[in-house]
Amino acid sequence: MNKFDIEKFNDKNKTKAVNMLLSFMDIEVREHMVSDIVYFLNNASLGEELELTDHFVIKKSDFEVIILNETNEIFAQNPEDSRVYIEITSLLFLINQKMSYGLNQVKSILKLK
Repeated sequence: MNKFDIEKFNDKNKTKAVNMLLSFMDIEVREHMVSDIVYFLNNASLGEELELTDHFVIKKSDFEVIILNETNEIFAQNPEDSRVYIEITSLLFLINQKMSYGLNQVKSILKLK
């Protein structure tokens, strides 16, 4: 069974990234959009982008994607502070948890209150 390793995530990302990931899960991971996101994660070519409502997902490698927030990329002084680098299997796990159990389950996994 796949799971999410919060320590590994924190080691790879800056402090604001966890909130960006939660924002992505809240805004983008909805019943009518999940199949498009999952298809992209499994089938996109390297460097390909998926433009969503407020976020972009870029396939960095066969195993990892970057999640960006459009507003942060334009207006933030340090947009790299909130970019999310996440393994595809971990993101798929979190999407499954959100769709099965709701956003509070994702907050719990991310150790947010």
